[in-house]
Amino acid sequence: MESAKTSSAIRNIWILTFELDGFARVGGLGKAVSLFVKTLVERGLRVTVFIPSHGRHLSWEFRSRFNLRNLDYFSVRGFRRGLDGNLYPYNIGAEEGSYHNARLIVFKGLDYDTGRFLDSWEVYSNLPEKVCLFSRALKHWVEYSNEVPDLIHSNDWASGLAGSLLKIYLEMRRIKIPYIHSIHLLSSPSFPWHYASDEWCGIPNTPHKVWVGYKHETLNTQHVWDSVNGNVDHFIALESDVLTSNSYGYLNEVLGRFGRWLEPKTCVIHNVTDWDVNSVKHYVKERVGSDSRSVVRRYIIDYISNNNELIKLGSLNDIEFLIVSSGRLTWQKGFDILVRTLDYIDGRVGILIAGIRIGDKDFEENVIKLVRERWGRALLLLSSIDEITLKLIVYSANVYAALSRYEPFGIVSIEAQALGTPVVVSNVGGLPETVLDIKYDVNGGGTVVSLDDVRTVAEVLESITYTTEVVDSNRYELVDSIRTYWVKDLIVRYGKLDLRSNAIRWVDSKFRKDNLWGMLMSCYEKAELYSYYRTL
Repeated sequence: MESAKTSSAIRNIWILTFELDGFARVGGLGKAVSLFVKTLVERGLRVTVFIPSHGRHLSWEFRSRFNLRNLDYFSVRGFRRGLDGNLYPYNIGAEEGSYHNARLIVFKGLDYDTGRFLDSWEVYSNLPEKVCLFSRALKHWVEYSNEVPDLIHSNDWASGLAGSLLKIYLEMRRIKIPYIHSIHLLSSPSFPWHYASDEWCGIPNTPHKVWVGYKHETLNTQHVWDSVNGNVDHFIALESDVLTSNSYGYLNEVLGRFGRWLEPKTCVIHNVTDWDVNSVKHYVKERVGSDSRSVVRRYIIDYISNNNELIKLGSLNDIEFLIVSSGRLTWQKGFDILVRTLDYIDGRVGILIAGIRIGDKDFEENVIKLVRERWGRALLLLSSIDEITLKLIVYSANVYAALSRYEPFGIVSIEAQALGTPVVVSNVGGLPETVLDIKYDVNGGGTVVSLDDVRTVAEVLESITYTTEVVDSNRYELVDSIRTYWVKDLIVRYGKLDLRSNAIRWVDSKFRKDNLWGMLMSCYEKAELYSYYRTL
């Protein structure tokens, strides 16, 4: 029987990622992986994070922040053979640093043709080539260092191809390492076998064990790749010992696409948050002089409106109450729906969106047009802002709106609730799992809505806005303005609804690092088990 690392004490973990909060982050992936790392390290595990440089090593600020130093012994030259038969050279180096007491290994280019991919500042630019070189770098790392972890954990397809390569390569060396892959967001690119193969990305076409629903079968790598028509996400799902997602709703979508027979080897790792209302209250008392949300609301509106360094559009004139949202400016996030709700909401209520531009020009122009048409009641931020400013925006709000058309989880929802801001979320993907719905439990901190009717969404947003203000300012006359019948009924029955306290308690009970630790260990133990099955 082949050797297997099946010790119940997994102590040495390799995390593969393209995003890491503070180093390189585009969306929620970087924050989620960062909390994986922090949680594991705090529990005494040895963690090594592998990531492309994304050019960060060229910045003295980043070198200092992460204590980066060049690894002179790691300098790898090689060739890739293209479909045209020509050889394309690469030269890969590495830097070592630290990240919250984890070891950080950063792969970089040592020549122009390698650096223009691995060192590109934009995380996902030239992605297929960056993925290939990252995958080859990890294989060379094992060859040069002779290091072997107790478990490999990759995140999304960009690092999942490297994870699959390591799993297969190590199995060729008769070493079975548990391999877990987390899908935070499906991209589902497809490529011919040549892309993944030893000719280009470095995955050998070799017989190895793959789970087929009731047992492991020995299959050639190309056979597995071709069986899913070169879909990278699907290939990684088959190769991993355990497949995870960040919500049960999204995992259900993944299984619907890739096959429900995969379900026995799946699990869920919810995103969690380290946002804390008390630290924000302490900060605003020092910066603003009061932790009153209405005072902070006026402060943050004035700060953004009068800050000429911020790119923004629209304005908030004579606004008493505030609905906020944030995220990437894409159709997925539903900001156009949110702005249109203003047509059916009391004029005292405004909307502030902290947008992140990702190059979706058509959608940006559409949202800008909608904001212009509602000037004085909507403000769209187009500049990147620091996290503390975002926290102040969320803290100041009466309600946070997450009206995504498609969302695997929705970390923004739990971040908002952690600061005591109730949420209204759409009934898609994992968003319903992030909130205890006040419709069904008086201890809830928000509610779930369907996006089918903008008028109804507007009515709920307005009603939750007034509900929070009743408690914040003791303005009980606002109860008469609540149009959503079930919200008013709950207030009549219970006197008042302290949605802010409810939201904080909900997050503290479900979405903190203690919860994450339990989910990670449960999934890691399952990966260990399925890795052991590969030895039988």
